[in-house]
Amino acid sequence: MEDKTYLSIAYLGMILGLAIWTWTTISRGRKLELRIIAMEESLNIKQSEADSIAVLNDNTTE
Repeated sequence: MEDKTYLSIAYLGMILGLAIWTWTTISRGRKLELRIIAMEESLNIKQSEADSIAVLNDNTTE
């Protein structure tokens, strides 16, 4: 095989690897977010107490 073929295969492998890594990172983030929400609900934490930074940002924009 020629050098361009090896380079093409390497690029495709790199793109595939990045796609798998991105998918894994996003799915882990979603699972973590769901676990945090479940924990907040089980502890009976109000939305304003759970995300005080977002509340502070909302108050400054008004």
